[in-house]
Amino acid sequence: MARRSRTSIPEEDTELNMTPMLDVVFILLIFFIVTSVFVKTPGFDPTQPDAITDADWKPSILIAINAQNEVWIDKSPYDVTEIRPIIKAILDETPKAEGIIKADRDAEVGVVMSVQELMQELGVDTRVGTE
Repeated sequence: MARRSRTSIPEEDTELNMTPMLDVVFILLIFFIVTSVFVKTPGFDPTQPDAITDADWKPSILIAINAQNEVWIDKSPYDVTEIRPIIKAILDETPKAEGIIKADRDAEVGVVMSVQELMQELGVDTRVGTE
């Protein structure tokens, strides 16, 4: 006597619903884009003075001052009096930003100190970079 199956399940094509997985992937992508920190480059590479000690530091705000005392932020030159709103805009994007000032060896110390004081007034932890 041949045995018969009590239930007969018809074979169907099984499909995976990819929509929930795509939703999770897009949510992760948005999360990583929102939490990433973008570093704005100053626009030129100044000749910096030598330092005795060296500490590795990864700032999110880079400011360069050339020999003509132009302040470069995000590849654009500015006067010292014009940089407050630009730094505030950067701070709106990244509130816990740290900054570094890369000044040319021939830049005036007064300009470098003015930029550093402005950064400290705005609550940005700032260092002056050397090579």
